[in-house]
Amino acid sequence: MMKNKNKKLRVLLPMVVMVLASTMLSCEKDYIEEPSDTTGVTDELIFSSRDNAQTFVNGILSNYKGQYGNVDAGGLYAMYFARAVKGNDIIQDFNWYTFDYGHENREPNFRRTNFTWDFNYENINFANTLIFGVNNSDALSEDEKREFIAKGKFFRGFHLFELALEFAPNYNNDRSLERIPIYTTPTSLETVGGNPPAPMSEVYNQIIQDLEDAVTDLPDSRLGKSFINKAVAQAVLARVYSVTQDDWQRVSDLSRSAYGGNANQAVQSINWGAGFGDMQDQEWIWAMFQNGSDETNFYWGHAAPMFDHLTLSYNASYIDPDFAAEFTSTDVRNTFIDIYGVSATTPWREFVSTKYAFTFASDIPIIRKSEMVLFDAEAQYHLGNIPEARNLLFALQSARDPNATMTTNSGQALLNEILLERKKEFYGEFGPQWFDAKRYNLPMTRNDIHRISIDVPANSNLFFLKIPEDEMDLNQNYAGFNNI
Repeated sequence: MMKNKNKKLRVLLPMVVMVLASTMLSCEKDYIEEPSDTTGVTDELIFSSRDNAQTFVNGILSNYKGQYGNVDAGGLYAMYFARAVKGNDIIQDFNWYTFDYGHENREPNFRRTNFTWDFNYENINFANTLIFGVNNSDALSEDEKREFIAKGKFFRGFHLFELALEFAPNYNNDRSLERIPIYTTPTSLETVGGNPPAPMSEVYNQIIQDLEDAVTDLPDSRLGKSFINKAVAQAVLARVYSVTQDDWQRVSDLSRSAYGGNANQAVQSINWGAGFGDMQDQEWIWAMFQNGSDETNFYWGHAAPMFDHLTLSYNASYIDPDFAAEFTSTDVRNTFIDIYGVSATTPWREFVSTKYAFTFASDIPIIRKSEMVLFDAEAQYHLGNIPEARNLLFALQSARDPNATMTTNSGQALLNEILLERKKEFYGEFGPQWFDAKRYNLPMTRNDIHRISIDVPANSNLFFLKIPEDEMDLNQNYAGFNNI
């Protein structure tokens, strides 16, 4: 129910006024501290100029590095790391995210469920407020309106997609299934009731329409990589079409546009072996900026403080030995070391990873070009262009390992190799195994070395969260709903 999802709007609006009273943020300063004054401001002021409207957008982006009261329930990074620990590559110590690791964190009154619902729906409400305010502004030009409405549609489509991933089964199992509501107009604290859950086909139609509009109208330019532009929208839409699997040619076209068309150049990276925290790397498309002082979320920016065992932090994530064995010794992504010497007594603690070097200034990746290259390879596989799929896969493999050889696989074996490469490239980031297992109806199995060696069968209910208890209680449209 959106009535209770609008609490932070009262903070976001005066936050905008506070910033308008000072110098406009620099290109990478997208984090805005919340003031104690929460008096209201009018839409007319907020959307009275381009700078003001951009400051509202900055406020939305600041939510992505949020701190909502618990280390494992912060911003976008928390949702992505919760997915990352659900696979079989990471072993999470008894620490934050341990219940996600154990697939125990889906009940309607649990923190993971409530945070994920609230975080995404409040950002959808901010997006609707942006679209409504810009549409009704007398101060913005038509070109400015088109751009900011596109930004609003991007945020709405992006967060509705995250909700569809988190709160529903595989889309292609039952496109008529009704789980989550759609909101396309702003709500306030005075809003009564809530929208009914919509068929998943309508949910994805809304997601795709919003993101297609964003791709059309967003500019290529932006203030910095922590902001959105056309390439970011193309990348997110490629993710969406990889789930619906309706148009693999569109997946390829979007991916190529997002990574620039030259796969061999796109995958080149300076981050491997250097702490994986520099968003200026040409290979990163979209990221959360941190500078270690006024723009940082300190120990909340996972995965770095979880993975890094060489710096004082949580030191809580370990690597499954079977996953480590998938890497050759010459692969730069083979960051796995035994620093504790406890394999005999505690086998699950044998390997840690040095992929991330944790500092308060470590930038946090959201989307990278390598993901788009692999989506292109996957699309070519489905389109029957096997040689091109192999070439694209090899572009990444050879960039990471000088001794790599091009695969001769075809059929299911080639698709499996592409999906394995996604796990090897993005471990700790956004949960590629969870994402891929869900969209392809694959199981996730663990060996007995894991601290919690649960196996998740294909198409298990463990792949999605239950609808929050508050929503069930307050939104009358959920009366009689089977909250499995």
